[in-house]
Amino acid sequence: MRYKFSCEYSGSAFSGWQEQLKNGIIREKTVQTELERAFFIALRQKIRIVGAGRTDAGVHARGQVAHFDLEGEINCPVMENSVNAISDENVCIRNLEPCPSDFHARYSAKERYYQYTLCPGPVVLGRELVWQCEYKLNTELMEKEAKSFLGEHDFNAFSVSRNDGKSTVCTITEFRLEPVEAHCDVLRWHIRGNRFLHKQVRAMVGLLFDVGRGRFEPGVVAQIFSGEFKGERTWAPPQGLVLEAVGY
Repeated sequence: MRYKFSCEYSGSAFSGWQEQLKNGIIREKTVQTELERAFFIALRQKIRIVGAGRTDAGVHARGQVAHFDLEGEINCPVMENSVNAISDENVCIRNLEPCPSDFHARYSAKERYYQYTLCPGPVVLGRELVWQCEYKLNTELMEKEAKSFLGEHDFNAFSVSRNDGKSTVCTITEFRLEPVEAHCDVLRWHIRGNRFLHKQVRAMVGLLFDVGRGRFEPGVVAQIFSGEFKGERTWAPPQGLVLEAVGY
């Protein structure tokens, strides 16, 4: 049977989502390896967990989705409680349930929704989820430039090159900035698309940060898409990024 669940985790405690092997040996503690360890103890058999998104080291999630296959049935509420009791305190699972055999956490997903939070000034409470960028930003220019990302584009220039022949075309349906309520200095990007490449969100937010602080003029997104821009750019750090939801 195939089962799926959602999970939440603090990325600062892990070296990303994806298992990392060297000579067949697990190198780092990742979300995937930690959950597979907890399920192994609870189930007394090994499973392979597949996630909807391979978040980088330091990137967080509230709405990651994953699936696994298992011989036989399980009591989902009991298993969910057991896994949460066994696993690292920086990760938990929710809504464990059976799903159709053709469901795939990654390939069945229609969209991913991220939030990125940054603040020009110092932050204490919740600072592990915020990029303290220490610049006064022109939010009007940033919002206007963000619209250049909307629609279907080849985002190869906004990612870490894979050279694997796979498509680098993505469709962005939302890229919106808002001040966080009651904290007017804290800014949050809402970013939604059908798929995202390796470090794509951080590359996009970093470029908008450069526009907001006056390093680049508006129109730089179009220049990068066309291949006209070759300069150095800022890559936003991982701690401000949260995978909020995956849509199916």
